[in-house]
Amino acid sequence: MEKIQKEKLIQMIAEVLEVEIEDIKDDTDLVEELDADSMMALEILAGIEKEFQIKIPEEELQKFTSLNNIISVIEENSKEGVL
Repeated sequence: MEKIQKEKLIQMIAEVLEVEIEDIKDDTDLVEELDADSMMALEILAGIEKEFQIKIPEEELQKFTSLNNIISVIEENSKEGVL
């Protein structure tokens, strides 16, 4: 994932979770460490679909546990493969 796109993703996650950008590292557990819940995951999913113009099945939400995992889901569901 390109740096600019990754920064947009981090900013989006930080806004939804109401945390500082610095709190989100590649392997930060969004549920355990930042108290993300399923509604927040849906909001992140909607933002990703809008920002990156892709469709991600809701079944993939269970993988939204860290930044690295979210990036993997985006890349797996991107029409071009890697963003």
